[in-house]
Parts: sequence; structure tokens; C-alpha cells
Amino acid sequence: MTLRITTFIFLVSVAVSNAQVINISGVVKNTSGSGIEGVTVRLGKANLSTTTGSNGSFNLTGNLTGIQQPAGFLSAQKNFMPFELANNTLIIHSREPITVAAMVYDCTGRLLVSLGKTTAAKDQALALPSFARGIHIFRISLHDETYTFKAVVGSMARSIPESSWETASTARLSKTTAAVDDALLFTKTGYQLYRLRITKPDTSGIQATLNAWVTGTVSDVEGNSYQTIQYGNQVWTVENLRTTKYNDGSNIGSGCAFYSNKTDAALKKKWGALYTGSVAISGKLAPTGWRVPTDKDWDDLQTYLIANGYNYDGTTDSNKIAKAMCATTDWESFEDWGAPGNDLNSNNISGFSALPGGVHDYSGSFFDQTVLGWWWTSTKMDGTMTYARAIMYTSFDLYKGDRVSMNGFSIRLVKSN
Repeated sequence: MTLRITTFIFLVSVAVSNAQVINISGVVKNTSGSGIEGVTVRLGKANLSTTTGSNGSFNLTGNLTGIQQPAGFLSAQKNFMPFELANNTLIIHSREPITVAAMVYDCTGRLLVSLGKTTAAKDQALALPSFARGIHIFRISLHDETYTFKAVVGSMARSIPESSWETASTARLSKTTAAVDDALLFTKTGYQLYRLRITKPDTSGIQATLNAWVTGTVSDVEGNSYQTIQYGNQVWTVENLRTTKYNDGSNIGSGCAFYSNKTDAALKKKWGALYTGSVAISGKLAPTGWRVPTDKDWDDLQTYLIANGYNYDGTTDSNKIAKAMCATTDWESFEDWGAPGNDLNSNNISGFSALPGGVHDYSGSFFDQTVLGWWWTSTKMDGTMTYARAIMYTSFDLYKGDRVSMNGFSIRLVKSN
């Protein structure tokens, strides 16, 4: 049976009114056309959510006027307000020379502007470009302190009558529409994350189709079962290996360990085991018809995910797939949009379900669970080093490196062609 996984990102291009009240309704169905109950529907940066009913219908309402620069947030940390945001201008209040950096992102995580300036010991203004109306993420750094907040900003360059909303062409709207620009996320266990960009406050009649993860299973020599998923012409396990025996039934021994030597069966299943590089390249670990992925196998997976739109910002020309690969739980929190540690609910649109399993180093210590995940390849670099892949909670990419083979890392399997 051929397993195929497809991710859909639909863009709704419609005009925006001056109102900031959200009213979004619709229905969520499966590929056969039946409504799906229990889907969480969340307007990402507005942090509004609801759940679909028995027929798959939902109604999401809320007011965006509350998503503003939190004055109390800043004044609580300073004896005076260090800056203000007004009319696309950043006004810095400083009693001494200070270096300021400002980065502004839209709600898809796309960087809109990055500016920096060293000010004199008095109020200074840093002009920002004019943005379309919508929810934006601001990150302001003053010396060694960083402030991150959301704001509804911008003004419409041109207005389109409401009567034109349904009839105006996409090409026309792309030049004339100001956007609310927030991502509506549909999530349910066993289904792909579905993302829909909403560009006007009042949207009704949305129809979303969720694709179930089409998976198979494979079992190791001890009878442990692992779910699998297909990417292009590759089939991967989406759980970390946890066998303590080689495929001939012999014990792996000290080349296999569970984090902090835990014995709980549920934790072993969740995190998998940590194996040395020598075990990974032994050729005796995987069941018949499977293998520990080579360096090229990982390269091919990375290429497939990038080319098929799994970068967190939707681009297809660079490596920004870490967030799409990471599970929706257990990654340590991190503020930068697009990193696995930011907004975990929007992780894992690829279904790869990578967990930060940590490291068992050659001195016997365990560290970095919830922070870092390493996965071995079966490709040896030299007598002591083996290629591996890594993701951190701060990552934007799938990192490639070579590591001492005595370290203990996680392992995934890929099906032999």
C-alpha cells in the first residue's frame, strides 16, 4: 500500500473592514465529506479557540481590540516607560545613550522589517514602515533586554466596498487589500494540522478538510510496534526506536540506554532509547526490510519537506523545517516565532513528531531532554565520528553534524527500497 501525506495551506484573500470583531464560522470535514467532531479551531495570534460540534460545525467569536501593546507589562518592569509605539513610530525614552533594535513580524512569522539605531541621551524616534492593518508581532531590544508583544496596527491604503468582497479577483485584491492576517489552525489527534490564513475580521461559511495521517506500522525483534508515515518515496518511523536487542536477538548492552535509566514502560515508549553511534552503524539494529537512515536518507527527507512547503514561513528555498518536524509537546518554551519552542500547538504539520530526547554522553551523563534531540545516521565519517541530525527548541532548521560515536542519541528507521 502506498502512503501519501499532503499538507494544504489555503490563502483567503478578501477585503477588510475597520471593525476588529472576529466572527468566523464554518464546518470541518474529512476527505469523505463527513463532519469531524472535536477539532480544535484556534485563531493563532489572537488566541481565540473553540471546538467543532458533532456535525463538524464551529463558530469562533472574539474582539481583537484587546490585542494591544500592554502598557502595564512594560511599566511593571521599569520605573519609566522605555518606549512607546504610535503611528508606526517607535519613540524611545532614554536617560543615556542606548542601542535599540526593532524587528516586526506578521502573523505567519515572516520578518517584515529589522531596524537598529544608537540614540543620544534623550527621546528619539525610530520610524517604521507603514504596515497593512492586522496583528503584528514586535520584538524590541534595548541593550540586554528584549520586549515582545502583539499589536493591531496599520492603516488601509485603499478601501474596497463590502459589496466587492466576493466578486473581486485575487489579483486585484492582492494590490488593494489590508489584512487582518492571522492563521486559523485546525488540530485533532490523528489528523494533519490544517492552516488557513484569515484576512478579514468577519468570515462565515469556511469549509476545511482534514486529512488523516495515513500510517502503517513496523515491529522490532522484541515486538515493539512503531507507526510509520510516507514522505515522497520514503517511509519513516515516527517514533524513536526502543529495542534493547539486535535483530538477531542478542543484547545490545551498554550501547543502549533510557534517559536517566528510567524503567517506566510508558516513558520508554514515549522517548525511545539512546544508542551509541557504533550501534547505529552496526547494520544489525533494524528489522528486515528497514534500516537506520543514511546521511543521504536524511538529506532526501529534508529536501522533500522544504520543497513541499513545510518551512514554518511557507518558503521553499531554505531549511526552516524544524517546527514542522517537532512534536506538539515537551519542547522547552522559546519566544521566537518559527522555533519549535514557540506556540507548540502549531508544531508537527509534517507528522514526524520529533521529541527532544536529550543525550547520553560517553561519560555516562544524561542531559538536555526537553531542549535538544539528536538522531543518528548509519553513515560513518571516520574512525570515531558518525553523522547525525539535531533540532533544538530554538531551531529553525534541521541541523546536520558529526558527533563522537560513543555518544547516545535517538534513532529513527527508514524502509529499504
